[in-house]
Amino acid sequence: MGRLFTIVNASLIVFLGSSSGSKLKGPELSIKGAQHVIQAGQILNLTCRGEMVHSWSLPEAPSQESKRLTVIKYACGRNGKQFCSSLTLSRAQANDTGYYSCKYASSSAVKKKTESTVYIFINDTGSPFIELHSNIPKIIHMTDGGEMIIPCRVTAPDVAVTLKKIPPETLIPDGKTIIWDSTKGFIIPKATYRFIGLMSCEATIDGHKYSTKYLTHRQTNTIFDVRLNTPNLVKLLKGDTLAVNCTVAAAWNTRVQMTWSYPGEANHRASIINRIGQRTTDANIFYSILVVDKVRDIDKGQYTCHVKSGPSVKSVNTRVHVYAKTFITLKHRRKSVLEAVAGRKSYRLSMKVKAFPSPEVVWLKDGLPAAEKCARYVVKDYSLIIRDVAEEDAGNYTITLSIQQWNLYKNLTVTLIVNVKPQIYEKAVSSFPDPNLYLLGSKQVLTCTDSLFTFCSNTEGPFILKSGSSRGNRIQSIAQHMAMIEGKNKTASILAVAEAKSSGIYSCVASNKVGNVERNISFYVTDVPNGFHINLEKMPIEGENLILSCSVNKFLYKDIAWILPRTVNNQTKAKRHIIKEYSTTLILTIKNVSLEHSGTYACTARNIYSGEEVLQKKDVTIRALTLELVLLPLESVF
Repeated sequence: MGRLFTIVNASLIVFLGSSSGSKLKGPELSIKGAQHVIQAGQILNLTCRGEMVHSWSLPEAPSQESKRLTVIKYACGRNGKQFCSSLTLSRAQANDTGYYSCKYASSSAVKKKTESTVYIFINDTGSPFIELHSNIPKIIHMTDGGEMIIPCRVTAPDVAVTLKKIPPETLIPDGKTIIWDSTKGFIIPKATYRFIGLMSCEATIDGHKYSTKYLTHRQTNTIFDVRLNTPNLVKLLKGDTLAVNCTVAAAWNTRVQMTWSYPGEANHRASIINRIGQRTTDANIFYSILVVDKVRDIDKGQYTCHVKSGPSVKSVNTRVHVYAKTFITLKHRRKSVLEAVAGRKSYRLSMKVKAFPSPEVVWLKDGLPAAEKCARYVVKDYSLIIRDVAEEDAGNYTITLSIQQWNLYKNLTVTLIVNVKPQIYEKAVSSFPDPNLYLLGSKQVLTCTDSLFTFCSNTEGPFILKSGSSRGNRIQSIAQHMAMIEGKNKTASILAVAEAKSSGIYSCVASNKVGNVERNISFYVTDVPNGFHINLEKMPIEGENLILSCSVNKFLYKDIAWILPRTVNNQTKAKRHIIKEYSTTLILTIKNVSLEHSGTYACTARNIYSGEEVLQKKDVTIRALTLELVLLPLESVF
């Protein structure tokens, strides 16, 4: 980096030349062009002429050694109205290489060019590099994607320099990713991880190899994570020691600054120790440990760990509460009697608890440890969680809290009622898909087993039945009694029908606060035994008529048909349907039967509910016609 050198020595000298009286566009140097080369040990002479007072900017080395450097200021030009200065550098050295600039002192006064610069190479065949770092490489900082310069400047513009990365890898300038500039070194416009490591600039002069080394360092500000070793709220007893550890994980090349803010900061109540831990495979670990001995009330409040790395800032905090003494307070959160519904996925029993220090927690169910009693019971903090709530979970639950060190004990009981959705036992165990048939005029008893029931009939629309009701079928009685079903007391409701004469559906409904359940009982009255029957009036004799009737309950069957023996060919047959209130009958008549009409006659019908075809058979044997011989007295013949 150049250093500004101001001319203070002055004398009057006339500047001779054709342009001595011309108007200058800006300060002019006696050496034209952008670069100039002189040999080491020679004298460098530079003259600057301008319209205003000017100053020199030189490389660092000659600026510091005033014994080799002389600058003289004088008036020049026509009538001495221009300003000139001459710079003389004796015994020029390689490290004098650099930019030499002459510029006006006040740039605001001139709108034209205000500075002239030339780059002077001091050629030293024994030292091609201006800076030589052989044993200890110079650190070069880089950022991803930013420009980075390896500053291996040379003493002559024609020195051939090679850039190598150690371990050996030659990096060849291509004018884009790597650019060589003899006045700057190797320019890398967009540095990547490829250029991280030890770099070497090498040149060979007269068979002798020279090298200067640089170590690139990628400094990042990536903070991965900041955390404390304490919970969000730290509870301490007066006189205890507070220790909070702040841990930071950061990228390898990241360095962090860790500070604390806390209630007793003004009084320096805490001692803080910062240290770096052993790094992991992908991060550096930093620690800051804050310790407060014998905490008091003034130490309660928020403790914050602040972490900074360049522009990256993160923080994490915790609160500290200081108690004067130990205690336990225990109250019901809602009520002392709670209700849950069987089948619920989970139910939480919890209490309002304030305690310090944290007490030991045990939940009891009906006096026994709940967690041992059932695997579905889980204790979490001050709550008991019941998973897959069942009827047997009803009972008394007691929470016991104890701090044995301080001889503190508290307990509280809550009662849990488990409501179960009603279930009608007969509905659950029934395996009969078809409606039930009840013989016309018979007495019947219908039963539903659970809790509360309402019986309805749909003969004239649904309505609530009562004992003695004559709508539909006459109800003889409706009674309830307790029954032991599968080891549990159940309520059975019994409906007695005095006389079956009206078909319909009886519905019994069981209900409680959880819900309702309904069982529909199909009550179909039939005048046909078992709902399907074949009747033969009499076994006929040859020449008589065969009459068969097939009767089915019309609520259960349809599509009645006869299947005749093969022997019955084109014999005249007659079929007649008779539809009654409860049944349908198909009558088959075959006139003037013969012995060939003997055989098995079948009647088929289709079940309305199952869709299956049902068949019944009847064996018929036609009796032969016999002649009766009548014997008369002999005398009556003659």
